[in-house]
Amino acid sequence: MFKRSLLVAAMLLVMAGVSSSAWGEDRPNSQVSDGTQLIKIVIRDEAPYFSPKRQQISRGMTVIWENQGPALIHTIFINTAFGEVHSGSIKPGESFRYKFSDEDDAVVKTSCEVHPYMYGVLLVGHPPVSLIAAVESEVKGSAAPVLSARLREFSLPVKDSVPGIVAIDSEDAVWFTMGGGGFANINLPPLNLVGKLTADGDIVTYALPTPGSGPSGLTVGRDGLVYVTEFFGNKIAKLNARQRVVEEFSIPTPDAWPTGLALDASGNLWFNETNGNKIGRLSPDGRIKEFPVPTFAARSTGLATDAEGSVWIAERDGNKIGCLRRDETFVEYSIPTPNSKPTAIIVDSKQRVWFSEREGNKIGTIENGEIREYALPRPYSGPFSLWSDRDERIWFTEIFGSRIGVLNPAAGSINEYELSRTDSWPAGLAMDSQGSLWFSSQLQNRVCALVVGGPKDGMKVETSAPGHPVAQPAHDPGLDASAEKARRE
Repeated sequence: MFKRSLLVAAMLLVMAGVSSSAWGEDRPNSQVSDGTQLIKIVIRDEAPYFSPKRQQISRGMTVIWENQGPALIHTIFINTAFGEVHSGSIKPGESFRYKFSDEDDAVVKTSCEVHPYMYGVLLVGHPPVSLIAAVESEVKGSAAPVLSARLREFSLPVKDSVPGIVAIDSEDAVWFTMGGGGFANINLPPLNLVGKLTADGDIVTYALPTPGSGPSGLTVGRDGLVYVTEFFGNKIAKLNARQRVVEEFSIPTPDAWPTGLALDASGNLWFNETNGNKIGRLSPDGRIKEFPVPTFAARSTGLATDAEGSVWIAERDGNKIGCLRRDETFVEYSIPTPNSKPTAIIVDSKQRVWFSEREGNKIGTIENGEIREYALPRPYSGPFSLWSDRDERIWFTEIFGSRIGVLNPAAGSINEYELSRTDSWPAGLAMDSQGSLWFSSQLQNRVCALVVGGPKDGMKVETSAPGHPVAQPAHDPGLDASAEKARRE
């Protein structure tokens, strides 16, 4: 008798990679020593991710998932009627095998726990068509309208720099972190770089003093000073590009993992200690004070300040939004959607708090102490960074869906702009004075600008020197920086 069982496998992977393959490669069938049939499925960092994408196997077969990278570490998780199976970390060049039951027909969707749009399907035995259709349709959203825009892409001169957080200074120069890998399952060496794309078309990379410090967060003050959280360096860096000086401040808590940061009206720099479970404050005189987060292991990431001097944080693993008030009391708001993984947080001009729910696939807001959530049109989009424009619209990157979205709170509507590649993994987000929306493309190692209202037939893409440096570097001895020329038009 057919047992209507559904096995779901989840693969955990984060950030960039640069390899691709055609479907149908690497499908050897063989036998293991006990006579069991065996099939290999290759996992790669770029589309179609699984090869073969869809495969029929017999009951009792053994499947090997082989990670061919080149950069990401994967984790296979299989949930069966008999319990959970975890592979542990599968580095590039390693593999994991699992033998399926001799008794059940099933549909197995192997997908990414953090990036669920990366998926493959295994048909075990002879499950009914209705069950196959139900599983395969789960990851497919409704078709979205084609919106007009122009996309400008700027290739970065440093390979595998994994550009992350983006900020705009008063001269419309675009600043961004170039932290490399070493965290979030990225099997690449960490870097210690910060990049700047000027209005004149120069790309300048600044090396921070601590090697491999992994810049993770960045903001620019009104005075032009650039502040950077150094994830592995456990420091805050203050960069004065005009004077060619970098000053670093060590965080008292070891291995604090500093991430999101923001300045307040008094010039204090606030930052999250994701692993230290604290909020840090760097005062203008260089002193650091730390404030514990009430929820244990909250793993806070995004951080913002409001006009009253309160500090807001997105408690990623605590599934809460926290608020440290000026009187140093702490308030937390539980998010209605379970395990939503709040990531970024901003405060708009009306002092409304907005946050992204990476796994909840929603944009949330807190107004008058109440949380409201807006669901994205398509599943597994992964809303990440946020920006509020002059019209109070909320823009966001979709790190899993490779789209840029915009929420109009007044109408309750969401529009989305498809990027040129499905493997862009857009992260940081900021808008310049001309209304161009700048974001980092982690997987493609680029910084991009979305200019809305471009061609009527969808997205027009302009790329500067794709795949290689734009020009030879010029050395800046004062800051150990390198400059690269790019064409901005």
